[in-house]
Amino acid sequence: MDLIVLESPNKVRDVEKYAKAAGYPCQAAATVGHLLDLPPMAAGAGIDTRTFALDQLQPRDGAAAERVSRLRAAIAKADRVIVATDPDREGEAIAAEIWPWIPVSKAWRATFEEITPAGVERGLRAMRPELNTAAVEAAHTRRVIDRLAGWHGTDLVFRKLRQHRGISAGRLQSAALRLVVERHEEHQDFRPASSFGVRVRLRTPSGAELAARLAGADGSLLAYRSRADAEAVPVPTTLAVAEVEAVKKSQRPRPPFEASSWLQVACKALRVTVRDATQATQALFEAGLTTYPRTDTVRVADDAITWARMELERRFGAAYVPPVAWEHKDRGANTVQGAHEAIRPTLPHDPAEELPTRREGLWGKAYSLIECRFLASQAAARIVEQTTARLKSEGELVFFARGQVEIFDGWRRVLTTDAEEESEQPPPTSQPRLEDDDDGSLPPLAAGDRLEVASAEITTHTTKPKPLFTQASLVAELKRLGIGRPSTYNSVVPLLLGRGWVTEEAPPNSGRKTKSEQLPVLVPAQVGVDLSAFLQEAFPGLVDYAFTATMEAALDEIASGGRGRVEVAGAWWTRFERELSAAQTLKPRLPERKDLGPCAKCSAEGRAGHLRLIEGINQETKKPYAFAACDADTKEVKVCGTTAQVHEGELVPATPCPRCAATLRAINRKDGGHSWHCETDGWFLADRRWRLVSPPSCPNCRSPMVHRERTDPKGEFFWACFADKVFLDSDKFGKAEQKKTRRAKT
Repeated sequence: MDLIVLESPNKVRDVEKYAKAAGYPCQAAATVGHLLDLPPMAAGAGIDTRTFALDQLQPRDGAAAERVSRLRAAIAKADRVIVATDPDREGEAIAAEIWPWIPVSKAWRATFEEITPAGVERGLRAMRPELNTAAVEAAHTRRVIDRLAGWHGTDLVFRKLRQHRGISAGRLQSAALRLVVERHEEHQDFRPASSFGVRVRLRTPSGAELAARLAGADGSLLAYRSRADAEAVPVPTTLAVAEVEAVKKSQRPRPPFEASSWLQVACKALRVTVRDATQATQALFEAGLTTYPRTDTVRVADDAITWARMELERRFGAAYVPPVAWEHKDRGANTVQGAHEAIRPTLPHDPAEELPTRREGLWGKAYSLIECRFLASQAAARIVEQTTARLKSEGELVFFARGQVEIFDGWRRVLTTDAEEESEQPPPTSQPRLEDDDDGSLPPLAAGDRLEVASAEITTHTTKPKPLFTQASLVAELKRLGIGRPSTYNSVVPLLLGRGWVTEEAPPNSGRKTKSEQLPVLVPAQVGVDLSAFLQEAFPGLVDYAFTATMEAALDEIASGGRGRVEVAGAWWTRFERELSAAQTLKPRLPERKDLGPCAKCSAEGRAGHLRLIEGINQETKKPYAFAACDADTKEVKVCGTTAQVHEGELVPATPCPRCAATLRAINRKDGGHSWHCETDGWFLADRRWRLVSPPSCPNCRSPMVHRERTDPKGEFFWACFADKVFLDSDKFGKAEQKKTRRAKT
C-alpha cells in the first residue's frame, strides 16, 4: 500500500478517501509542519558561514521526534511513498527533510492545488520522482539568512538595549517595524495646511439645482491660501453654460483574490485580524472548499471561468455575463507562486449539494467573500456616465460642475462588500477634487443656458497626513515594497503585536466615519521606537526597504534556478558581518526614563541613586506592567535593589499599617479598585489616591462595616454590617452613596 505524506492532519481523511476513489489505495500521514529545525538559539547560530548549509537539523521537539519515528516506520512498510506537502517553497523544504529517509525507488513528489476528488486525482497523476531542488535551495537560503540575522542581531540588541524585554532582530520583522514607526512619526510631525475655494449653488430655469466650483481653465480647482483672498473673488449673479461633455465609462471588475488582497479585504469586510483571515483560508483549503491560499497570482483555470460564467447567468441573468471572459494580469513582478491559481471556490460546485460548512461562522463569511469576489471578477463591466459642465461668467471666471450616474451596476451587484484592497499607487497628497461633487447626476444642461447663482460659500480644505497603518494597510505596503511573500504576511504583523512593540488603538477621527466603523491603527510602543532607532543605526541593511526587497528577489532567482545558495547568502553575509562588527561599539541613544525622585535607600547610604519609571509588556500575559527601580543598579551589578510600585506613572506613597506600623503593599485589584495589604493584619481599602479609607460605623451597633462586591452581574460594591443587616452602597474605592436596610429572611 502507498503512503501519502501531508503537512496538515486535517487533510488526512479526505486525501485518503479521494486517493482510493481515484485508484490509489493508500494510507496518509501528516508532518504537522516542519519536522526538523536548527538547534535552539541558546546553542548558537548553527550555521557555517563558509558553506551556508543546513547540516545541523534535528527534531523540533519531543512530539516531532515521535512523529519522525512513526513516519520512518511507515516508510519502511510502504510500497511507494508519495510526499504531498504544500505546493510552495516551505512545502518543498519539508519534503526535502523526509526525502533522505525514502529509498530512491519508492520516492515520489505530488502537489494538491485543492483538496477535492479532482484535485487529488490530478496531483497523483502528475507526481514526479524528484524534488524541485531549486525551490528547496531558495527555502534553505531564506532559513539560513533569517537564522544568521536573528541570532547575531538579537544577541546585539539584547546586550545594547538591556532595559527592554522581549526584543529581537529579524530580516522581515525589523523592516516592518520601521514602517510602523516612521509612519507614526510622520503622522505626529505633520502640520496641516488649509486652502480655500469658492463653491456656488446654481438654479436652472426649470428650478433644478446643482453645485459648481471655481476652477482654472484646465479644470483644476482654484485654491487660495487665505479665506480673505477667497472672499475677495467677485461672485457673479449668473453663469452661462459654455460646454457640456457626457462620457460613458466602462469599469472592469477587480481580479479574484490572491494572498495580499485577501488579507486586506478580509480585515476590512469581516473586521478580523491578519492571523484570523489566514487561518480561515487555510481551513477552507484543508476542507476542500477553496484553492491553495498562499498564492500571489490571479490566474484562474479555464474550467473555473466556465463555471463562473454559468453561475452568473443562473443567479443574475445573461446581462451580467460579458461576451468574452476577463483575463486578469498579475500586479507587480513578484509572482513567485505563479504556478498556482488565485484563491477561488473549488469545483464541482453544486448548490443543491452544498456543504453546510460553507455558510457557518467565520468560515462561511470568508467563503462567501471569496466566492463573490471570484464571480464578480468574471461579471460584466459596470457602466457609468460622467457629465462635466464648464460654466463662465461675464468676468471670465470659470466654474466646473460634475455629476455621475450609474447606468449598469455590472459586477457591483455581485459583490457583498465595498471593501477593497489598497491602491498600488496611493495619492501622495490630499487635494480638493472636482470628483467630490459627483455623487449624483446633473440636471439637463445645454450650451448657452444661463443659470442663476442662488448662493455662494467658501470651502475649506485642510491637508491630512498619510493615515496610520492598520493590519490591512501594512500588508498592502509590504506587498508594494516587495518585502516578504504570501507565506510571510500572516506572521510578520502578529509578531509585532505579540512582542508588544506595536499596539492597536482606536483611530483618530477622520471626519467621515465614526471610530467604530474604522479599523484599529498600529501605534509603536516605546520599546518598538527604541528598537527601530537602534536597528537603523546598527544594521542599515537589515531595515533598508530596497535591500530587503532585493533579497526577496534574489531568493526568487534561486527558486527559478538562476542563482545559487552560497552566492546569495555569501553576498548578504559580507554586508551584514561588516555592519555587525561596526555595531559592537555603538551606544544607543535612548530617551531618559522618567525620574520619580531620589532613592531613599541610596540617600541613607550616601549614593546618588534615583528611582526611574520602568514600563513594558509581559510577553506571557501580553499585559502592560510598570514599576520603579533604582538607577544605581544594572542587570549585571545590583548595588541598591530598591523597587517601588507606581500608579499612572507616579510613585504610590509609602503607607504604614494603622495597626502594626509595618509598610503596606499596594495592590491594584482586578475590579480596578485599590487595596493595601499587611502580612500581619490583612487587607485595607484605599481610595483613588491610595489614601487609607476608614470604614464607616454601623448606625445600629457602632461596629466597623466591611467592604464587599456583590456577586450579581452588576458587580456593585457596598459596605455591610451583616449582624444587623445594614448595607451602604459605595463605589469600588469605598465612597458611601446611600443607606439600604434589608429585612432578614423569616
